[in-house]
Amino acid sequence: MKQAVMYGGGNIGRGFIGATLSQSGYEVTFIDVAEPVVKALQEKNQYPVRYVSSEGHEDVVIEHVTAVNGNDQEAASEAIANCDIMATAVGARILKFIVGNIVAGLRKRWARDDRPLNIIICENLNDANKILEGMLKEQLSEEEKTLFDARVGLVEASIGRMVPVQTEEMKDGDPMRVCVERYGFLPVDLAAFKGEVPEIQNLVPFEPFDFYIKRKLFIHNMGHATCAYLGGYVLSLIHI
Repeated sequence: MKQAVMYGGGNIGRGFIGATLSQSGYEVTFIDVAEPVVKALQEKNQYPVRYVSSEGHEDVVIEHVTAVNGNDQEAASEAIANCDIMATAVGARILKFIVGNIVAGLRKRWARDDRPLNIIICENLNDANKILEGMLKEQLSEEEKTLFDARVGLVEASIGRMVPVQTEEMKDGDPMRVCVERYGFLPVDLAAFKGEVPEIQNLVPFEPFDFYIKRKLFIHNMGHATCAYLGGYVLSLIHI
């Protein structure tokens, strides 16, 4: 079975990216520092996702999953060294804390074979690929930087699924349950891949990716912002 690493076991990691990888035929190893999440994934090797819509909800079980603690660099780097694809969803402020484990995993990988590794970066951060590349290369030698440029694809992505903050009611008695909208769409930067683009459900490569991001920002996000501003303005008039 193909191996995937999902760095980040939060709502996006479990509710979208990790679930998508599992449903695409990968065995998914989550890396996270939240011990209750890590322990639950190790013990059950599955977790529930609830798809919510205006018509009701549907519960599915995401299988073929496990986890390692991100504080265990040996285990985390081993997972990275052995995987076929990797993704991150840790939050922009946390990226700098996962660099050490990624570098350790890359070094193990390079010592064993010449397989490329594509890392799909699912962070709410402009130019996330460039920022992560700079962080990683700070810890690499000149020779390692050459290997990095040849074998590592930092693939910027845009999250196309609403995953709200999970309330106790939404968890419905299971702390591992994630409620998400059914719609799922993962646009990625086609030009950033090293080697073949993997076959993953809902993965849609775009080139040039910058055009897609700008279109989303100025049409989709601007539409949301405009509605919010107008709603706030109308409410202010009501209270005058």
